[in-house]
Amino acid sequence: MDLLKKELEEELKLSTNDLRSHAWYHGPLSREVAESLFERDGDFLVRDSSSAPGDYVLSCFWRSCPMHFKIIKVVLRPKKGYSRELFQFEEDRFDNVPALIQFYVGGRRPISQTSGAIVFNPISRTLPLRVIAERPAELKISSRGGAQEKQLGHSKRRSFSSSQKDTLQVINPLLRSGSHPANLENVGRRPSLLSAQSDSNLQTGAPQNTQCETTSPEPISPVFRTGSEPLLSPQARHARPLHPGGGVTLRGSDGQLHPRAPPKPLRVSTVFPNAVPPPPSDLDVDPSTFYGELVVQVPQSRRKGHVDRLRAEEKWQSRARITETSFGFLEAQKDQTRAAKEAEDSHFKWPHIETTSCFQLDQFNSLLLPENNRPLESSVLLAVKELFSRSDPNTLALHMLSVDCQVARVVGVTDEQKRIMGVNSGLELVTLPHGHQLRQDLLERHHLISLGVAVDLLGCTGTVSQRATLLHKIILLAQALREHTHNLYSFSAVMKALEMPQIVRLEMTWRALRRNHTESAVLYEKKLKPFMNSLNEGDDSVIQGPVAVPHLVPLLMMMEGEDPVENSDRGCQVIYDVLQSARSAALHAQDYQQQAHSLLTGSWEPIPELLEAFRTEFALRLLWGQHGAVADKKERYDKFDKILCVLSNKLEPVEVASQKPDPST
Repeated sequence: MDLLKKELEEELKLSTNDLRSHAWYHGPLSREVAESLFERDGDFLVRDSSSAPGDYVLSCFWRSCPMHFKIIKVVLRPKKGYSRELFQFEEDRFDNVPALIQFYVGGRRPISQTSGAIVFNPISRTLPLRVIAERPAELKISSRGGAQEKQLGHSKRRSFSSSQKDTLQVINPLLRSGSHPANLENVGRRPSLLSAQSDSNLQTGAPQNTQCETTSPEPISPVFRTGSEPLLSPQARHARPLHPGGGVTLRGSDGQLHPRAPPKPLRVSTVFPNAVPPPPSDLDVDPSTFYGELVVQVPQSRRKGHVDRLRAEEKWQSRARITETSFGFLEAQKDQTRAAKEAEDSHFKWPHIETTSCFQLDQFNSLLLPENNRPLESSVLLAVKELFSRSDPNTLALHMLSVDCQVARVVGVTDEQKRIMGVNSGLELVTLPHGHQLRQDLLERHHLISLGVAVDLLGCTGTVSQRATLLHKIILLAQALREHTHNLYSFSAVMKALEMPQIVRLEMTWRALRRNHTESAVLYEKKLKPFMNSLNEGDDSVIQGPVAVPHLVPLLMMMEGEDPVENSDRGCQVIYDVLQSARSAALHAQDYQQQAHSLLTGSWEPIPELLEAFRTEFALRLLWGQHGAVADKKERYDKFDKILCVLSNKLEPVEVASQKPDPST
């Protein structure tokens, strides 16, 4: 026994991806022995399929009935000479069986929607797999003896012996072997067959348990059953007693001993073929509901965009099922899905790959800029400052939201734009390869908003108190973008401007802000900055309430080859969180669209001049002039960064900014 225990321990020490390392895997255990190990609901184990070598079966106990589910194996063939196996029950697929079992056990997920069986209590093996494999005959004899002793208790289904099988082959011409259906043309009626693929849970003449005993036995439902689904007994119903000359119900997991691999065991009805089964006593009950089906669910896409078609095509058209299938209901479902997909694809058009920016300077007609304007023209800057000073932060935030939603294609997306993009909004497009141009446009606009805020502050040549008041208004604008319009895209642009080195170095201005506008200083340091840092790390848990435009910049930078986390100690985790946040934004794009639409259709009157002041084309021409706006982006940014440094040094020279306050004052 010590040697067996040591051998078992060596098996359990294997890699967790190895099925043998899990105690709930019992190898070539027979059906009868598996059922004898169950005591309460939730018990389960995994064993080998006797009729289909290489396949596995989940045996479990649920609602006082043993059930057996064959684990479906699918193969992916993405290219010639390469394949990948996945395992599933109905919906979720995993790379190995341990991951599949862990998912259903840990999440308390039902194995099939029909049966509702939930597994959570593993039955551990006490012998090495080698010993279990060497004693198949002994285990079968033991299980059959236990079944005979418990005929009035839990029923145990038995295999045909060779003589029984030969007798039934003569008596019943409707027997079938393997996954080939029986030929029903020889009889004038439809017999009641309980045929199934290997390792199905079939009913016999004995009751399932003593609690189901009744004096008036109900007839067997004349329903064909296929697949690897368990047979569930409804309450107060059990099988019709067997005819004295009839056969015993077969299971595919009980193979016979032959010199070579035997054919699949035969399945027969529990009623003689020349005996017409009486109709069910309860005509309102659908006989098909007696059975728990393991039906592979084909996900129905909620959106009919390009992304959903590609996802469905990848999952279902490129997969070849390597398990035997003679499932009539699956074939019908597959045909219906194929027909619906063909009808949909007949109108499908490939999305257009955009190569030109949506900012068309040659078509931009300005109300504020003169023809052939120069960079940072003073008259225009004064007009814009006056325009901003007459508007409160909430009004400015709504105008920014309106322009952002047009550029990001959140609201007002036409059917033609949807056809070109292949999706319903820009929030989905930025996550796709052909969304490169939109990502570039959004990054450009985000940076220009930051530059505009910086120019507004650094261009204030008044007193330090005046600059502190302007800084106070910018912080209130950031708060309005966050709380009033829920526009995290422009909010991050304003915060980026406040964190520019040319503005951070203005110590006198920040000191005046803390003295004259203490609440704004505390709001910026204690709330807005930590909130912005969390957004940059992909932490969506800090977002409370609805969102109109999500924080897209980390994803945009990552998708365009820039590294937003190069200086972070949590680089890999941040990248993962950013991708998860982007995935969530794409999935909830419709919710964002509804929130933005409700804000923009409320009680506010857009001001044309203010809308223009927030347009990207206006910023391009204001900052670089009509001719410089078409120059290379990197060149434009480098030159303007130097201009900001000059403006910052002019407001607070280096020697003044470097002075430290006297502790004695």
